[in-house]
Amino acid sequence: MNFHTLKCWGRRALALTALLVSTHAAAAADPNGKQADVQLKTDLTLMNVQVTQGAPLPPGGCFSGYAWHTTYGGCRLAQSQSESATCPAGYTGSRTRYRTAYILQANHADVAYEGWGPWQDACVAARLPGVVDALIAGVNGGQSGWSDNHSTIVTPNLQRAMLVYYGTRYGVTIHRPSATLNCLFASGTTAGSGNSNDPIWYGKLAEPGESVEVRGESGFFGYCKLSNSNRTAELYGSCDGHTGGDGSHCIPATRVVNITSVSGCIVTTETREGRNIVDVGSYDICH
Repeated sequence: MNFHTLKCWGRRALALTALLVSTHAAAAADPNGKQADVQLKTDLTLMNVQVTQGAPLPPGGCFSGYAWHTTYGGCRLAQSQSESATCPAGYTGSRTRYRTAYILQANHADVAYEGWGPWQDACVAARLPGVVDALIAGVNGGQSGWSDNHSTIVTPNLQRAMLVYYGTRYGVTIHRPSATLNCLFASGTTAGSGNSNDPIWYGKLAEPGESVEVRGESGFFGYCKLSNSNRTAELYGSCDGHTGGDGSHCIPATRVVNITSVSGCIVTTETREGRNIVDVGSYDICH
C-alpha cells in the first residue's frame, strides 16, 4: 500500500468518524427527536451509507394502508367520513356529504381534514294522502237496483266523472301514498215510489287494494279488478253503450289500465282496449 492509498483511506476514515460523531451528537441533543437506522457498508473500495426508518416503525417506510402525505406530513391513513342531514320541510329522504380524514400513523389523535364536499340529495317531495282527484278510466254496467243514497267519493272531479243516472259505473284512480291504482264504484237509479223521479246515487271509493265486483242473475254487471301488486286494473261494464234502434241492446266494454312508471312524484299510466292504447296519462301524487 503506497502513500497515496493511505491518504485516501485516511480521508474516508475521517469522513466516517465525522458522520458518526455528528449523528451521535444530534441524538444526544434531542433524545426525543426522530430516529433512524444508519448502516455503513464498505469493501475498502466503495462505501455505502443507508438510512432507514428507526424503531418502533417498520424498516423502510409506512405501515400497510398508510402512505406518506406531502402536505400534512408523515405516514397517514386516508379515511372517508360522511355526515347526514334531514331533508327540507315537505320532503322525505336524506342528504349526505363526504370528506377525507388523514390519520397520522405515529399518533392517531393527529388527524388532518379536507373540506366537506357538496350535499348529495336523495330528497323527494312527500306524497299526499288520499287519491288523485281524476278518473283515469271508467266503464258503465247494467242497473243493479242499488238503493243507497250516500257516497264515500268526496272529491268533486271524481264525483262528476262517476255520476250515473241509471245503471252502474266502475272506475279507477291513483292512491297517492302507495302510488298504486284504486277502484271506484257508483250506482244510479230513481226512487221508484209514487210519482217520484228523485235520483238515487251511490258512490264508493274502494279501500286501497280492494277490487269491486257487482253480479246479477245473468252474470256480472261490471267490475274493477286489481292485480300486479295493484299496478294493473281491469275494468268491465256490461252496458257501456247501446246498439240503438227498436231492438237496442247493451254493448259491453273492457278497459285495462297499467301503471307504466313511477318517478318521484309522477305516476304514468296507459289505458288499453284490447291491443289498442286509447289513453296515456301522468298524475302528480305530491302536490
